[in-house]
Amino acid sequence: MTTACRVVDAAVAFEDLALRVPLRFGTGVVESTRLATARVTVEGDGGRRADGLGQILLSELWSFPSARVERPLRLRAMERVARWAMGWLANEQPRGHALEIGWRLKGETPGACREATEALALAEPLPLLAGLVAASPFDAAVHDAFGRLLERSAYDCYGPDTAPDLGVFLGPAFGGRYAAEYLLPAYRPRVPIWHLVGGLDKLRESEVGADDPRDALPVSLERWIEREGLFCLKVKTTGYDVDADVRRVADVYEVATRALESQGGRRPIALSVDSNEQTENVAACVAFLEKLRREHAAAFDALLYLEQPTGRDLRGRAEDVRPAARLKPVLVDEAVAEVADLDLAYALGWSGVALKTCKGHTATLLSIAKTVAAGKVYSVQDLTNPAAAYMHSVGLAARTNPLRGVEANARQFIPQANAESARRCPALFTVRDGEVSTEEIGPLGLGRS
Repeated sequence: MTTACRVVDAAVAFEDLALRVPLRFGTGVVESTRLATARVTVEGDGGRRADGLGQILLSELWSFPSARVERPLRLRAMERVARWAMGWLANEQPRGHALEIGWRLKGETPGACREATEALALAEPLPLLAGLVAASPFDAAVHDAFGRLLERSAYDCYGPDTAPDLGVFLGPAFGGRYAAEYLLPAYRPRVPIWHLVGGLDKLRESEVGADDPRDALPVSLERWIEREGLFCLKVKTTGYDVDADVRRVADVYEVATRALESQGGRRPIALSVDSNEQTENVAACVAFLEKLRREHAAAFDALLYLEQPTGRDLRGRAEDVRPAARLKPVLVDEAVAEVADLDLAYALGWSGVALKTCKGHTATLLSIAKTVAAGKVYSVQDLTNPAAAYMHSVGLAARTNPLRGVEANARQFIPQANAESARRCPALFTVRDGEVSTEEIGPLGLGRS
């Protein structure tokens, strides 16, 4: 049985946010970002209505890296797609289960990317990934509203009592299977937090200078660990300087080990490494991993996975990732925009996928099903998600089985965007012993309180 709703209204607003400290990754440095907040109203068959909310940052450096299109124009293009999504939902008023509406929205997004490219005369096409980021808060808002309409958690709306089976989206191999089968029956009570160590981040308190923020929050990794007991650390690397990257990862591990030992060392450190596609090829990944293992065995042992080390063009490169994946799991991220892209990624030997809600809640659920069915693994990442977007990410990680929790770095870079939500839900926004409590995640929709 499929329970349906109809979208009757949609709206979007944008807000510019300055980063507390610069974030360097991939090809550039981020000093400000733009938050998109989407609101959707749905109506059930009996005329009852419910409102849903979704948020995401329009991270143009990540989703639309370009030397030919300036940042303001990239952001304008992404805003244009977000406004298109608003208009499409409000005017088309699609009807169906939230998964069906989200799937239709995703299917229409390539056309919106082409329209934005032509209308703004972009020097290169707006990538589908950027379009999906711009449309994703509406997808989330639909799922949030759908759960509220049924007076349930959205995660309790994906079984046979309400949802279509996955064969509708993923083909006959998933006929008779439901998204609920790949979810936990309730939120985990606590979720580990991955802390981002950016390329410009200070590791030791002795490195902090006069130009660094002088507020209530830490600057150095040492102080962050002392404050929050962090034990999961995501390290941004250059990707092209093996010696420097090995030193950086080893340095992070050493600083974290000492900081945790000063607190009693209750948890073993977990590391992940993300060069944001800057590693030339798989051979360079292998060189990095082998050098790390040879020179810093403890840091190598603590390394849980690599995230998208090589370029995002899976078809153009079609490089076999198995030589690196034999040493450590290698997760695909930017290279997967379509759910179907996972088939090629797994055929090329990728170990799993780094999931982000910015690719769409619908696509994320379908990606989990495909990944688990393929015997692969997944992580839950973010785009510095604040406020409701953060709640969405934590809720997703708490209802699924990712590798060791969820990335959550808005508290480092844009804490002002969390302020109101943190006042309402202090336990959810306060990291203790490297984890957050989920007790304040709301019972309806995607859990925003």
